[in-house]
Amino acid sequence: MKDLHDRVALVTGASRGLGRYMARELAARGAHVVINHRVEETRPLAEQTLQLIESDGGQGTIIRADVTVPAEVTAMVNQVYKSLRRIDILVNNAGATRDDFFLMMRPESWHALMEVHLDAVYTCSKAVIRRMCAAKQGVIINIGSGSALVAMPGQVNYSATKAGLLGFTRSLAREVADKNVRVMHIAPGFFKSDMTELLTQEFIDETYEATPLGRWGLPEELADIVAFLASDDASYLTGQSIVVDGGRGAIEADVGFWTSRA
Repeated sequence: MKDLHDRVALVTGASRGLGRYMARELAARGAHVVINHRVEETRPLAEQTLQLIESDGGQGTIIRADVTVPAEVTAMVNQVYKSLRRIDILVNNAGATRDDFFLMMRPESWHALMEVHLDAVYTCSKAVIRRMCAAKQGVIINIGSGSALVAMPGQVNYSATKAGLLGFTRSLAREVADKNVRVMHIAPGFFKSDMTELLTQEFIDETYEATPLGRWGLPEELADIVAFLASDDASYLTGQSIVVDGGRGAIEADVGFWTSRA
């Protein structure tokens, strides 16, 4: 289904992991996808993402920029507008973890997540929002986390910044709705990605037990939701959070399960 043809989508952190799946799905539906990666060392991974997109018959462009550096974000967005003339879809996907119990959490672990989960989203959104409003068309999709809704010990910094992202989404959505710009939030539960590769099998099995659907999500399932929200099929959706966690956050037993591990 080519429902995003003639649109340009910028996906931050798209060189690997869930961002790569999002980029591929958006391209498969017709968008020209700008694949953002952070440092030169990740260029080969970004090239793999582009190769996958092109093998599916899609189109993409690679641009390196550290989204925590405002000057690099400005340069990236200006480059996109110069070459492609537009940005219709922004997916704020870049993320990181610095897990530690709060009593041992160092200030740099707090500030690092503030930079990537909040400051970078502010900077990237700020860079595109005025043009989106002028064009009376645009979609910003912020990738949050179920950890903003269900308490996870050892993730005060992660949960706080992801919860802040939800507030950012709702407030900005109210401000730009009359310009036909939509702002959405997705709160994924457990999905296999680069960020979950270090988890033990014991922990994975326990999360299966605590999830009503009894499994982790597939990256393709999350990418499908991103593509749907970016499309005109979701034209009456804005300021909402889509929780994609297999039902984990919907049951009271889950709260007890995680609290008991603290």
